[in-house]
Amino acid sequence: MYKVFLVEDEIVVREGIRNSIPWDKTPYSLAGEAPDGEMALSMIQDIKPDILITDIRMPFMDGLALSRIVKKTLPWIKIIILSGHDEFEYAREAISVGVEEYLLKPVSARDMIATLDRITKRIDEEKERLLNIEKLKAQARSSADILRDKWLSDFMKGRIPAVDAIEKGREFGVDLLARSYIVLVAGIVSPAEKEEQLISVKIILLAIMEKYANSVWFSENDKQFVIILKEMPNNVTGGDSRAATEELAYAIAQAFKYEAERNTGCRVMVGIGPVTERIGEIAKSCSVARKIVNYGIGKGLAQIADSSLLPKEGDDFDPSPLLNIDGDMFLTKLKYAAKKDIDSIIQEYTKGLGSNFSENQMLGYFVLGEIIVAASKIVEAMGGDIRKIAPFSLNQEDIQHIVNSRGLFFEKVKALLSAVIEYRDAHTKGRYQSVIVKAREYIDRNFTAADISLYSTASHVGISPNHLSTVFAQETGENFIEYLTRVRMEKAKQLLQDTAMKSADIAYETGFSDPHYFSYIFKKNTGLSPREFRLSRQ
Repeated sequence: MYKVFLVEDEIVVREGIRNSIPWDKTPYSLAGEAPDGEMALSMIQDIKPDILITDIRMPFMDGLALSRIVKKTLPWIKIIILSGHDEFEYAREAISVGVEEYLLKPVSARDMIATLDRITKRIDEEKERLLNIEKLKAQARSSADILRDKWLSDFMKGRIPAVDAIEKGREFGVDLLARSYIVLVAGIVSPAEKEEQLISVKIILLAIMEKYANSVWFSENDKQFVIILKEMPNNVTGGDSRAATEELAYAIAQAFKYEAERNTGCRVMVGIGPVTERIGEIAKSCSVARKIVNYGIGKGLAQIADSSLLPKEGDDFDPSPLLNIDGDMFLTKLKYAAKKDIDSIIQEYTKGLGSNFSENQMLGYFVLGEIIVAASKIVEAMGGDIRKIAPFSLNQEDIQHIVNSRGLFFEKVKALLSAVIEYRDAHTKGRYQSVIVKAREYIDRNFTAADISLYSTASHVGISPNHLSTVFAQETGENFIEYLTRVRMEKAKQLLQDTAMKSADIAYETGFSDPHYFSYIFKKNTGLSPREFRLSRQ
């Protein structure tokens, strides 16, 4: 399934494309839409679609400006430009940006599907080209000089003094002078250990890094790559250059991880070292990034992380068990759940008990035991004792009493999970946990605003949008847009069930500026239209 994102300021055109294409009967999924480029950019960075369809003329940020940014930060995305102006200059500029297709409005559903088919054929052909091993070997040999890589490797291991590095770097065409630096290390796990996979990964990185002149990268070996990203000058970023460089580091990491995993079957672990302002300390930043990668791969992880992933000296507990405890879905959800999520978690985890609770007491006993075990692991991972925080006794007699009553069962389970979440939030030491909690609280308070975005949330929590997008998805199991949509859908369902408000008013009340798009998203998420949902609850 290929994800498609639509950007169009004319609501009639947007609705036409959305409603005229039978998405569920095609290999395409409409993953999101926006009325202008500025609003779209935040959503695109979070959703990461395969194909972008955008109008060329829009307020705030036009289609060409949006396309330039997308091609730089998310280079795998294929772009279709829509225009009502049959002018050569537009087409020429679109081609220079790297747009795949340029279509004149109005566009029929048949023409749009045909265009999407052409683009996905190119995507598949690109993947096939990556398996042309002989061509890849030739490219790999010509893409990097062995001596240059060896010299850079020695420098990143601290074997070459800073002054010597500057002079020698010029001989290799490497300019190390900058205001500050960020080092990324990417570790590759190739399950099949196939040579062509590893060469393909290297070619993918080469293609991505060609777009970033302010960087230096090299292969330490077939399975590890190092990227030195230099701070972008203020005249390029137009603002905080250091923050822009960190944002770019996460964008490059995301692009490389996405492309490598999609096209080769390898798994990628990326470590991002701390920012340093001295050439002589670049090796230290690289050393931290290597430790992150080695630690992550050792834990079976494939994600993008900074030094907060590493265990801290002097901690009373190792936070790593919270990353993935036994692969249990219940634990995964409980790990970062908010209190308002408890009811849905309980409902999902206990649905096997059925409506006749008295006939399933043995199963209820088993389920309660599993919940207590899961809660214990969360608390014990933080050095606590579940018996000291549980709101009821955990002896066998009391547990048996609890499973005798459906009402008492759900009351006690809810109280237990509330206590666990309170304990977790009070004792979590990880940097990401506080960021996630703060971000979710911000979303919960502001989801009714149509302009809430990844950008505004990232600004509130104090990290870059790409950084927030990465850690939010990795730590909660859903991306920013998915969580925002879930919050909005829960509120919409409550309003449909408990009030007589019109569907259009509910759309505006839950942060949607387009009632028709609200109905589309509601049905996509619940399987029912707002009207059908309301009738089913009467």
